[in-house]
Amino acid sequence: FRSSICLSACNSENRNKGGTTASSESSVMESSVNKDDIHLTYSNLADKKTRDRVETALLNADVKKEDISKFFDSVDEYNNAVGVENLTDGMTSINEAFPKYDNDKLIDLWLDNGGFVGRNCRITSYSLMKDFINVGNPVEGDTTMLFSDFEGISEKNIYSEDEMKNFKSIFSYIDITKTMDVDIIAKEIQKDWENKQITFHNDKMHMISVFMTLDDGTGKVQEFIGHTGILVNDGDKYLFIEKLAFQLPYQAVEFNSRREVNDYLMGYYDDDTSGLIAKPVIFEDNHIMDEYRPVK
Repeated sequence: FRSSICLSACNSENRNKGGTTASSESSVMESSVNKDDIHLTYSNLADKKTRDRVETALLNADVKKEDISKFFDSVDEYNNAVGVENLTDGMTSINEAFPKYDNDKLIDLWLDNGGFVGRNCRITSYSLMKDFINVGNPVEGDTTMLFSDFEGISEKNIYSEDEMKNFKSIFSYIDITKTMDVDIIAKEIQKDWENKQITFHNDKMHMISVFMTLDDGTGKVQEFIGHTGILVNDGDKYLFIEKLAFQLPYQAVEFNSRREVNDYLMGYYDDDTSGLIAKPVIFEDNHIMDEYRPVK
């Protein structure tokens, strides 16, 4: 998903690959998994069986029926625009770490038929999770690069004024120390969120966020949520619900464990080959994911 049209999408490419000074390695880097060992089962929510499964999981997680209905309306809006023939037919298993889409075709179809910039991972996750997030001290930080998020939200009047304040507070960029140490990065993200009094309260559903490093080479270094999704219990399995980018599909991905969720996200979003920026940090709600580890 590296098309230039997706630069302001969930997996933003506005990251400078240089300019970061190495420091100590985190203790979480002691174990890793090979990307070749990652396999995936996923759906684009175009079939009734998967939709019913996701709906049941969200209802069991106490998401309001109204919000579930709005979620599936947005799924239908996208799937109808790009054509279900270009998406999965039910849950699909692949021997790869990430699905392969005809990105250019999907982007063109959405731009021709979607009618607006679309929804991305942040809008999708917050829309499902907003009733379970408190922001006691909403502070709008640097939201410069969220202009496309704001355009999509405004176009469809998605959030109330208070919800919009919370959205900006949660997803604004965070100034951090220039470091390669993910332990330090995680602590500084947590400190920022503690100052904003951001708390989560749903033990059946969690927001999983991939924090990435933005280094513009001028000395200012920031962390931002480059991708996020909702992890919900589904019997003895988990479902990860995500929107890949403004013009790219929705997915419900099935996992057997939280460790598999980490490996899937790190396997895709840890894409730096220079070794000059810190690895992505994966948060579960407002803390680093217990199962966090690198992928090689």
